[in-house]
Amino acid sequence: MSEKTSLRNNKKTKFILRIIGFITLILGLVLMIAGFIDFFNSMSLGSQPSLFWLFFISAPLLFAGAVCLSFSYMKAVNSYVVSEQAPIMKNAANYMLEGTRDEVSETAGAIAKNIHQEGGVICPRCHTQNEPGAAFCDNCGAPLTKRCSCGEINDIDAKYCRRCGKLL
Repeated sequence: MSEKTSLRNNKKTKFILRIIGFITLILGLVLMIAGFIDFFNSMSLGSQPSLFWLFFISAPLLFAGAVCLSFSYMKAVNSYVVSEQAPIMKNAANYMLEGTRDEVSETAGAIAKNIHQEGGVICPRCHTQNEPGAAFCDNCGAPLTKRCSCGEINDIDAKYCRRCGKLL
């Protein structure tokens, strides 16, 4: 359904639903009140209620009127609800995030550190896994790091220095 034909933008349909809704709601209330009056009058007189069937007509009318009115006022009601709830949800989300930002950062850092430490450095020449932080291969003696002219020690497979960005 396109945006132009939706119920939200169709003022004529909303107006018709409001008219139908109010008419059926009022008619349902009148029939319900008449049924109650007949019921309580017959109880006080000790006779059978003669208009009890009005309850069976008034209940669907009340329901239909309420549904029509709820559809016709749905945008207004939802806009109000969202405008009331959005600041509360934003504050709750910020409160929860405030308490977890540092912990998430620490956890991610610890995971990255553990992955780097557990795996160690693999030699590009003989493919032997060496201890983390090793500068030379335990098996063949090949260098496992590259030193830039700025003094920064980089991974052996780095093409550029992580400190100054020069080509290694």
